[in-house]
Amino acid sequence: MRTGARRLKHLILVVVAATLLAVASAQTLTIAHNQDPVTLNPLLTTAAANEAIIQATMEKLAVFEPGTMRTIPWLLEGWEFRSETELVLTLKPGISFSNGEPLNAEAVRFSIDAWRQQPVMAQASAGLKDAELEVVDDLHLIVRTKAPVPTLITRLGRYGYVVPPAYYAEVGPEGFGQAPIGTGPYLFDAHEAGSRVLFSRNDAYWRGTPGYEHVVFRIMPDDFARGAALEAGEVDIAYLLSDTAADRLQSVDGVEVHSLLGLRKFLAAYNAEMPGGEPLLDPNVRLALNYAVDVQAIVDSVFGGKAATLGGEFALPAEFGYSEVEPFGYDPERARQMLAAAGYPNGFPVTLAYTVGTYPKDKEVGEILASYLESVGLTVTQRALEWGQFNTERKERTLGHIIAFGLLFSPDLDFTFNYMAFGKEARGAPLLTWSDEWWTAYNESARTVDPDRRAELYAQLLQIDRESPYGIYLFAPYDYYGTRTTVEGFVPREDQFLFLYDVKPKD
Repeated sequence: MRTGARRLKHLILVVVAATLLAVASAQTLTIAHNQDPVTLNPLLTTAAANEAIIQATMEKLAVFEPGTMRTIPWLLEGWEFRSETELVLTLKPGISFSNGEPLNAEAVRFSIDAWRQQPVMAQASAGLKDAELEVVDDLHLIVRTKAPVPTLITRLGRYGYVVPPAYYAEVGPEGFGQAPIGTGPYLFDAHEAGSRVLFSRNDAYWRGTPGYEHVVFRIMPDDFARGAALEAGEVDIAYLLSDTAADRLQSVDGVEVHSLLGLRKFLAAYNAEMPGGEPLLDPNVRLALNYAVDVQAIVDSVFGGKAATLGGEFALPAEFGYSEVEPFGYDPERARQMLAAAGYPNGFPVTLAYTVGTYPKDKEVGEILASYLESVGLTVTQRALEWGQFNTERKERTLGHIIAFGLLFSPDLDFTFNYMAFGKEARGAPLLTWSDEWWTAYNESARTVDPDRRAELYAQLLQIDRESPYGIYLFAPYDYYGTRTTVEGFVPREDQFLFLYDVKPKD
């Protein structure tokens, strides 16, 4: 073969290879994600980062509408309360799981029952433990509770995943977490631990053909690495960037940055039950530590002002039942005086635990918290931990006397109060004892259907928690995401979930 012909053949091969690569890339949605999922079973986890991946293949009975965060039907056609304790759920017809099992009322009954049996869901399923679930026909299920559960519909929007009963029973909860099957737009292919989670298109998806043939979640804990990968065109979506990483991308051609104030709120929770935590049993000590920390300065210096300070309460305006209480403000002298009056003029030793690489700038926030606490006399031992170890020890209640982390709840303050009441049994909530006044208000709110009365009770609880705080109330940061301009249909959500059903290549 002559040289010119060989060169032409080589050029053709190069062009064909480049074209095939471009086509393959156009058919694959690659997402840079911050956490390797502990499980892919949505009935075993409440971590939004895990669920953001799981939702590629698993769906819920209802969802929260972006922007309003009101609960809207999804797999459900709708619902009707026949009384304060009887709810009729109506399913959309004609939906099947990807293995062929039908999505019917029996599947919903099975899923709710499997969900409420999990220890990690103890507080989420409060009020539903003894509920009766009656299958009427394929499309109708009746939920009868022993007492009113005013947030029942909201719980379906947060926890109402449906699993295929036969397959779930065959493989068990742990097995399902390794190979989930759902009704969603993509089919699970593989989980390469610490590296990738792979999905392929569900051509029989009930809402129509999804936009990509393949979805790849690349596990990249460092948010700058996620941003750099997006800038280089190696990924199409970067999940949860820091404000610094997002700022770098603002001027990058081919990249769009999305931001919104999310629902994840941060606190440094008190663990008075750990040996050495006795000083934290004193409400005045707990108050003093709130005055010791300049939260606004953290927001300004660490997040460039792109966060909402929580003031004197662990609540956000977007949550039902929010009401303003007096903010603490920064007053280190007052903090020292309160500590001295409580019998700790020279402070006391504490262990402060916080995550590294789980939330944007979490390590930096933890180090600054330690410096503020030391400035009022405490002797602080810092524990900076990766999420796996942090989460394990949080459940075992061995992390430290003060534990800094973020919580993302459904947009109703019942979920915050419920977590504080019962979360320590399974999820490492603050370890304190609530007053009789607190329990009286909480117990009434948990069964009060009238929204005005519930709001009044929530206001009482917020005031009690202002006077006897269960942690240092910190901030709620803005959430940042990055997408390539070749992607359309991406909608950032306040709950940090990723819904991929409408995401597709731009024409």
